[in-house]
Amino acid sequence: MATHLTEVIKTHAAELLTREEVNKLIKSLKERSPSVVEEVVPSVLKIGDIQKVLQNLLRERVPVRNLETILEALGDWAPRTNDLDILTEYVRNALARTICEQYVGEDRVLRVVTLDPALEDRISGHIEHNERGAFLTMPPEVSRKVAAEIAEAVRPLVAAGHPPVVLTSPQVRAQVKRISESTVPSLAVLAFNEVVRGIRVESMGMAELKV
Repeated sequence: MATHLTEVIKTHAAELLTREEVNKLIKSLKERSPSVVEEVVPSVLKIGDIQKVLQNLLRERVPVRNLETILEALGDWAPRTNDLDILTEYVRNALARTICEQYVGEDRVLRVVTLDPALEDRISGHIEHNERGAFLTMPPEVSRKVAAEIAEAVRPLVAAGHPPVVLTSPQVRAQVKRISESTVPSLAVLAFNEVVRGIRVESMGMAELKV
């Protein structure tokens, strides 16, 4: 029961993180690292913006305990963009070691599935940007086929007892996650720049779009 409850909390952590809760976390951090908080809040980002970034992280099961590192990354990049999805990717890069440690084996090997470069190019060609951020223009039937190919590619990985991980270029990472989340909700999608030193990557398959 306790294990099940923990899993439920992890799955719905993003929904459970209220603005009031984020405000409490920020106040607690300010007692320890006032300069970090004062640099970002509220002159650069509002509490609501930070909440959305934290929710983005939690949706992909990225721990947000290291709030100081998260705010430092936001302080570095928020003056350059107000796109919260892009800011989330910068924060993920700052938390790269934490992210990797969740999926690396005891032998310090990260076993992954990669995407065929032609497939990455196809996904990238369907990413458009506007003032509200990036969105995918890929036709639904193509998106479903991509998701199915990814699910098929990670099946041997899971059968061998490893967590399902796809490694992609940073430019398409977020969109690959969105494409695959309904088919393989537990899939972790990591960008190449999120793999840190000391971890060896072993590719155990490649997803290709056979159309």
